[in-house]
Amino acid sequence: MSPRQQFDKQDKVSAERVNMDRGARRSILHRFAWLRSWPGAVVLVATLIAFVVVSLVLLSKYRTPRESNAVKLSLGLPSGLTLHRNWHPFEHLALSPDGKTLAFAATDASGQSSLWIRSLDSSEAQRMDQTEQALLPFWSPDSQFIGFWADGKLRKIRRSGGSPEVIFSVPEIAQGTWGPDGTILFAKAVNSPIFRLSPNSANATPATSLLPGQISHMWVQFLPDGKGFMYLARTSLAADDLQAKVYAQPLEGGAPTEVLTNESRAVAVPDYLLFARQQNLFAQRIDWSTLRRIGEPVLLARNVATPPAYLGTSEFSASQNGVLIYGTAEGSSFDQLKWYARDGSTIGGLDPVVDYQQFTLSPDGKHLALNSFRQHTTGSLWLIDIATNTTTPLTIDPHAQSDPVWSPDSRYIAFNLLPNGGTDPPFLVEKIEIGNQQAQPIYGDNERHWVEDWSPDGRFLLTHDTMTVSVLPLTGDRQPKPVYSSSFIKDEFHLSPDGRLVAYGELRGKKWEVFVASFPSFQDSKQVSEAGGAQPRWRGDGRELFFIDYDGAMMAATVDRGSLVSVGTPRKLFDTALVPDPRVNQYAVTQDGQKFLVLEPRKGFLESYSVVLNWPAMLK
Repeated sequence: MSPRQQFDKQDKVSAERVNMDRGARRSILHRFAWLRSWPGAVVLVATLIAFVVVSLVLLSKYRTPRESNAVKLSLGLPSGLTLHRNWHPFEHLALSPDGKTLAFAATDASGQSSLWIRSLDSSEAQRMDQTEQALLPFWSPDSQFIGFWADGKLRKIRRSGGSPEVIFSVPEIAQGTWGPDGTILFAKAVNSPIFRLSPNSANATPATSLLPGQISHMWVQFLPDGKGFMYLARTSLAADDLQAKVYAQPLEGGAPTEVLTNESRAVAVPDYLLFARQQNLFAQRIDWSTLRRIGEPVLLARNVATPPAYLGTSEFSASQNGVLIYGTAEGSSFDQLKWYARDGSTIGGLDPVVDYQQFTLSPDGKHLALNSFRQHTTGSLWLIDIATNTTTPLTIDPHAQSDPVWSPDSRYIAFNLLPNGGTDPPFLVEKIEIGNQQAQPIYGDNERHWVEDWSPDGRFLLTHDTMTVSVLPLTGDRQPKPVYSSSFIKDEFHLSPDGRLVAYGELRGKKWEVFVASFPSFQDSKQVSEAGGAQPRWRGDGRELFFIDYDGAMMAATVDRGSLVSVGTPRKLFDTALVPDPRVNQYAVTQDGQKFLVLEPRKGFLESYSVVLNWPAMLK
């Protein structure tokens, strides 16, 4: 049977899909927020709504997968929970080996992120206590424990609940897999081999070695027999890595064996290797004892969603007993930029030719700096000439960049340069003159200093590490000097045009709010938003402050300057289609406060998630 026939056969057993609104999916896309989230920042990730009742009935009766037909069900997203798709979104979802339970990291409407589980024969998801900031869940072989990474440590928690236990301290983000003898393997993102943590051992030892040209061993997984493991080896941080390969290796030593040439990760299940290529999901029959592939790959699904990042992710997961989950996408995922007047009328738009996650408007209103999702051969920063609507690379450096900010005279852009992708130091700050493409170093060390704003007098940059705000002088010793710190998570700092005030977002309790304070003392702080707000922006004369409220409305508040700061009651200007993200530049405003450029979901883009019970039956 041809791959096309296989696909047609699959469609005959497909249940009706529920398409997910693009707006909900886009709510957590932002400026490399995954880079900014370790440690301590809120991790916004994917969760899944309950199956329809008929799906639950089918699932509860599902006992002998290899003796029944494949059954395909649909998933959607519930209200109040957000989808995280910037770096490794689907790896935040893990099916238990027995195929009965989902584990995932999710953020509820209050902004609280935690590990959640859901039994597939239940309509309710359960939040696991004491699992704040959890990432990358993985299961024990008996499906009784869930491992995850949070706050610089690998941890585990019982499926039934209780207090999490620390497995091992890993300061960098780590993705793990759990073997039948209790051995845990874990991988870090860049410039690191796979590490092995044996049962009752206090030390982790390298299980692989980076070969010449390799920069990453990631997405490690035990093979079905538990005697070996598999991982993706990449040679570039760019989105397109034609030399990336999947290798298998014995646990007790031995050379790696190439299993597949592929840019994204693969999943090992009994008798098959699952992988995505060019947005198609395939099943390759394989003899795991010899690593010999049998026959040709068979197509399982088309239009499989691929996250717009560069470390080999793909949106599917599978259990060891025939349960498969995958996401599909149709239409362009590029969002659109629309110009609005203060009354909400549409007055124009821009259409970038690259994918992007945030943007910033130059003070003279002539250019946009874009931060792309994907890692291109020229880096991840782009420039749009608004008059001609042309898009060109800002730099020629292939490394990851983030957080572009403009100089007051619109001649330069400062940004963060991340040679190791942002998970490992160094963390650098550079600037570049428009039209030059050759960056100039400003500062760098092993600590994160995310660039937020350029002072109106051009003398310093404002940076932060989510807790502490610093001033980074552009002359003299060029050493960051802390000016404000608190226990609250903060983001989106913007100085007033006269440099005497600073507006910012801060997570207070369960909601982000917008504040204004004197600068640099941070005294005389005033809360501007009344029931949640994000992304403050100043009018050019400093007499008005804009922000997005929790309903996606564009808000404005007057700011009067006397001996003390006086902020007026916020009023709504117009509604947007945004799902506000407190840590992303989703809009820009011109200096006169009359025009707003808003990042809006692309109409016509549809995404859905499917669960296939006994997927091997599709191959018959």
